[in-house]
Amino acid sequence: MAEKMHLSILIFTMIGCIVFVSVNSATTHIVGDNLGWSTPPYHGFFDDWTKNRTFSVGDTLLFNYNPGMSTVVQVYKDDYDHCTIKDTIYTYFRGNSSVTLDKPGDYYFFCSVGKRCETGQKLWVKVQ
Repeated sequence: MAEKMHLSILIFTMIGCIVFVSVNSATTHIVGDNLGWSTPPYHGFFDDWTKNRTFSVGDTLLFNYNPGMSTVVQVYKDDYDHCTIKDTIYTYFRGNSSVTLDKPGDYYFFCSVGKRCETGQKLWVKVQ
């Protein structure tokens, strides 16, 4: 009986540790690193920024920008491809915006200020 109790406690503890580690393993990705969310130095900058990163459910994207200087518009693929805002999911404009990646799939963002999207201030993230 005592062995079963010890085994149950051990299993319960291991499950708790696994849950704790999985809950706390979310990553905050600072979009653009030191550049932040601003006009990129070249058109594919944000594509290159995503290449060596893995994005998982529960991760957060942190867009660092000054209010009035940029926006973060979350859109569907067609709007992303054409830099249009026909079917906007959400618009962030108050600066230093965080977006939690809450489900697997593709997420599309761009800046709607002027022609910044056309010059490459756009981000596509695939979440595992």
